[in-house]
Amino acid sequence: MSHLRNELILRWLGTLGFVFIIIDFLGCAAIKIEQGTFSPRDKNFIMKLPEAEKGWEPLPADKEDIALWHKQYNAMIAVISSDIENKGFSLEMLNRHLFLGITNKKVVSKDSVLVDNQRALHMILEGELDHCRLQIDSYVIRMEDKVYDLVYWAPTDSFDKVKGDFENMIRSFKFTP
Repeated sequence: MSHLRNELILRWLGTLGFVFIIIDFLGCAAIKIEQGTFSPRDKNFIMKLPEAEKGWEPLPADKEDIALWHKQYNAMIAVISSDIENKGFSLEMLNRHLFLGITNKKVVSKDSVLVDNQRALHMILEGELDHCRLQIDSYVIRMEDKVYDLVYWAPTDSFDKVKGDFENMIRSFKFTP
């Protein structure tokens, strides 16, 4: 299933050691950002990114389309689009795979919403990963044979500090022809 959901979103990109290993190993990978808009090559979407002055730094991308790190609040945003091998997977099933590896899960909210007129599953969850208490905000969008995971997470005590930046990204997310 999309390589076990891109290795559980690369173990949530989240352990700081992983982030710094990627930066050291890959150096600065090219990410196409023009006038604050991200439009990945060979993908069919665009979105606005938070301004660098707000503390967000793009990280070199591997399996994700883009990853952003906010050092002050230990927050991360990842956007990953991938092909779906089994067309029978529901949004609920795709969403469930995002949270494998998270322990002591508590669903704060779960709603069906529209993102650029496409049905999406929006979930806010609390849980633990590697003994760190996190809060996670995710949108899973399925369009034809692709799935789009838009995920924000931060330690519970700083979750609300820059969540608005993620919400603005979601509002700006647009599919392109």
